[in-house]
Amino acid sequence: MSIHHLNLSTLESKAKQAESSISASKSQKQALDAAITAAELYLNAYRLASTQADKKRLDAKCNTLLTLAEKIKKGGKEWQSQLNLNLRSQLSLSRSRAAPQSTRQLSKREQIILLEGSKLHGAVFPPWTTQPDAKEFEKRADGSLFEDDGSELSLSEEQQEVFDGWKRPDEALRRHQACNAPGPIMIADKPIDLVQDATTDCSVVASMCAVVAHTRKHSKGPIKNNHHLFADIFPRDSKTLIPQISKSGKYILRLYFNGCYRRITIDDRLPTCIPSSTTTIHIIDRNNPSLLWPCLVEKAYLKIRGGYDFPGSNSGTDLWVLTGWIPEQIFLHDVDADLTLDEVWSRAFEAWEKGDVLVTIGTGELTEEVEKGIGLIGMHDYAVLDMRERDGRREMLVKNPWAAGVVWRGIVSEGYDGGEVDEGELERGMNRLKIGGEGDAHDDSALLPGTFWMDCEQIFQNFEHMYINWNPSLFTHREDIHFTWDLSSGDGIPGSFIDNPQFAITTGDHSGPVWLLLSKHFASDDKRQTQEDPGFISIYVFDKTGGKRVYLSTPSWRRGPFVDSPNTLLRLETPSNTTYTIVPSQHGLPKRNHNFSLSVFSNSSLALSPALNRYPYSTKLDGAWTPSTAGGNTESPNYPLNPQFSIHNPTPSCSLAIFLETTTAEIATNIKLLWSNGRRITSSFGVRDIVVDSGDYRRGCAFMEVDDLPRGTFTLICSAFKEGQTGKFKVWVNSTTECIVRQIPHEGAGRLRIEVDDAVFPAATRKGVNRILARLTVYRLTRLKVIARRKTRSRHHAPILMTIEQGQRPFSEFVTFSSNGRFDDAVSGVRIEDVDLTPEMEGVGGLWLVIERAATADGGGDDGQAEDDVIEIEMLAEQRVVVGKWRIAPEYADDLK
Repeated sequence: MSIHHLNLSTLESKAKQAESSISASKSQKQALDAAITAAELYLNAYRLASTQADKKRLDAKCNTLLTLAEKIKKGGKEWQSQLNLNLRSQLSLSRSRAAPQSTRQLSKREQIILLEGSKLHGAVFPPWTTQPDAKEFEKRADGSLFEDDGSELSLSEEQQEVFDGWKRPDEALRRHQACNAPGPIMIADKPIDLVQDATTDCSVVASMCAVVAHTRKHSKGPIKNNHHLFADIFPRDSKTLIPQISKSGKYILRLYFNGCYRRITIDDRLPTCIPSSTTTIHIIDRNNPSLLWPCLVEKAYLKIRGGYDFPGSNSGTDLWVLTGWIPEQIFLHDVDADLTLDEVWSRAFEAWEKGDVLVTIGTGELTEEVEKGIGLIGMHDYAVLDMRERDGRREMLVKNPWAAGVVWRGIVSEGYDGGEVDEGELERGMNRLKIGGEGDAHDDSALLPGTFWMDCEQIFQNFEHMYINWNPSLFTHREDIHFTWDLSSGDGIPGSFIDNPQFAITTGDHSGPVWLLLSKHFASDDKRQTQEDPGFISIYVFDKTGGKRVYLSTPSWRRGPFVDSPNTLLRLETPSNTTYTIVPSQHGLPKRNHNFSLSVFSNSSLALSPALNRYPYSTKLDGAWTPSTAGGNTESPNYPLNPQFSIHNPTPSCSLAIFLETTTAEIATNIKLLWSNGRRITSSFGVRDIVVDSGDYRRGCAFMEVDDLPRGTFTLICSAFKEGQTGKFKVWVNSTTECIVRQIPHEGAGRLRIEVDDAVFPAATRKGVNRILARLTVYRLTRLKVIARRKTRSRHHAPILMTIEQGQRPFSEFVTFSSNGRFDDAVSGVRIEDVDLTPEMEGVGGLWLVIERAATADGGGDDGQAEDDVIEIEMLAEQRVVVGKWRIAPEYADDLK
């Protein structure tokens, strides 16, 4: 080696070392110095380069690093974010870097979940461990061919009408071949043109078309017309990775689903149609009718999805299984302010040019008239074969995977209302689109049948979804966690996360993108469920939680859309060394156990684990608002009737989280914790009595948290907003130390409810009556409690005092009184707490229950009273008590004359 080449090599080596140190920089100055040093070294290497290829390569490196240095310099506090974005862009060009793998040690339960995911539709798909032995594909000694018991997949009724049996490729593909065509082949000699016919799996065929287009654009050599991303089909050539014909008729494919790569075994028998039929059940290549591997890929995929009658999924999910590339679903008609349509195009186009995405698109529901007018099929997936920006226009080359499918009539689509289309205008539009013929997709004069160029704006207007599958090699780190979600009791209350699986992620030393992918595992009943109601899933992210569990869906930091797909992706831009709580959410999934995987992708190291449960102790109790305990909100006089619980903290300090969830979302709820020594709250209370409150009434659930709760016993009140609204609920009391929680008996528990007439202060009196009384008859020793509440409240009502007296005035003696002898007008009523009465207390003058109103200046009780003042009496006693009729006190007798 010459000294010249040695110096050039040395300079490049030093430049690469300086370049690699940029990402490890701890400060903006370090990163800037490293970028400038690397640029200078590449510049010196450029000056020594003798070939144009070396000069071009080194010049590009130098310019890239100078641009990066400028971004770091101008980035300010966000310099690390600029650094990560630039490095990600550079790394995206690397085809040699392997996709990151999860490094987490799986728990025993996670290992079981992956094993459970092996069983689908009566077949077994074990996790992929090693490549199959070549001997598996050798012809058997007896000359028989391999037959897989699970390879005769189910067919739809329409397919069964034309079905002619399962046949080997020699016979199955013959009807599509020329007379002198060879047998099945694995290498295409013409551009591949895959189409579907009698199948319903448009998303699968569109997905395969997208992969073929990607391979054609970004691969070279013999693989260019073949299957770059479908390399894991065995048997295969160990060098080119192109599949080979199996002598035994057995094929093994490696596909990604249910949490890992799995082994799918099939035979090569294909479903054929009767000779009189012009349709085909399996996928075909119109340009290479003998090409076998697309049929095998389709059959393997449909085996895990339940058969050729599979109603279809979406291309994002299909490509996730076929390639392992990260699926993202974009709702084109619901793009929010965080992601404009221009940004959707820019992201997709930039990555498309670098070979880092696969793109497919899907329509929504369309009427038959609209389908005919615009040339698009409703609820149908299309492949994107190419993207370009030309003459100020942004365009996609779109393919309809149906063999005889209609194509876009975009020239007449703007403002189309479903009416008749002018044939002359349609013909001119078709000529401009130049549809038909064969050739390179980049040559507008020779597009494959069923393909058409379409403006970006028309794509966004006429399609509902864009599915982008991202190369996982864009990231350097990945972590997976697998879990089971028990939904056997159905949907929880909206907004309640008490039973949701929750996880914590901690970002590494660099800021940058973090992507979260939630994947629901396939199950055997998915095919039926997809046709009915598949349910929806989403992801919530909470910051400032320290990775701890959360109880409510609000306030979340970020939330993904609810999708009826097995996968949903949420993209984040995160600072370094930050911990978040991740919560999967769902609505309408079938009532059973569901297995999921959560995958996190990043360009910096990260940690993924179950969310931290701050409270090691938990008590769960059932409760209910019944007709006698539905006391309503704090403005209701019956508020104390609500269910109450005592919570005893035996330690000097404790933290609590209390959560209430109703069985129906219609009930608005609130919970309060009060200082009360654990006694039942029976009267009004003030703000100072409240330890913590859940706040405004919230539908379906309520939550509150308190730190440093001192030693003592407290009372929890659970209320619904509407008085009389009944329903069941559950309440969780979670704590940092073990607490004793029990339900406080209802106030009338164990006592007789004595029937008492309403006490009435009549309005039609000259001065107004301020004192009424009723005789009590006691037959044996009993403990008595009395509550008086006004039936209707008014600002004119005067406070009242309730007493039990022996004899009548002026010779009466007080036995007990309410509110410590003060007149009171509490919303919850006035009360005589427990008092013991005996028959002997009646004496000569009798035993009386007395209600007295505070008198006004003119002697009346209520200023401007226009109607009777009615007071409801509740009496609770251990033994029988008889209450006589209410009477006006003797001193007011003249007022009634």
